[in-house]
Amino acid sequence: MKERLQLNRNYDGMLNRAMRDKLERGECVDLSECKREEDGAYIVPPDVWQEDVDYCNAKTESWIFSVGREIRTGIIRAAHHNGYYQNPEYECLWLR
Repeated sequence: MKERLQLNRNYDGMLNRAMRDKLERGECVDLSECKREEDGAYIVPPDVWQEDVDYCNAKTESWIFSVGREIRTGIIRAAHHNGYYQNPEYECLWLR
């Protein structure tokens, strides 16, 4: 699925050059096609999650600030805030 989210994406029109460059080099994962919850959190499929990369929404050119795995359910969520850091209900997997 990771490849499906990033294949056939044209990042040439992006204003955020750092984000565009990271996406093109495979150093950033675009979550814009992931399912969203009412509070705006992204549901990150396990096959999309990876360490040592950045995360963003390339459509809005917004960086993701935290990724966490809900301890009770195992669901991985990502957000534009740091809400999964030091949250007792989540294992923080990644923090910008």
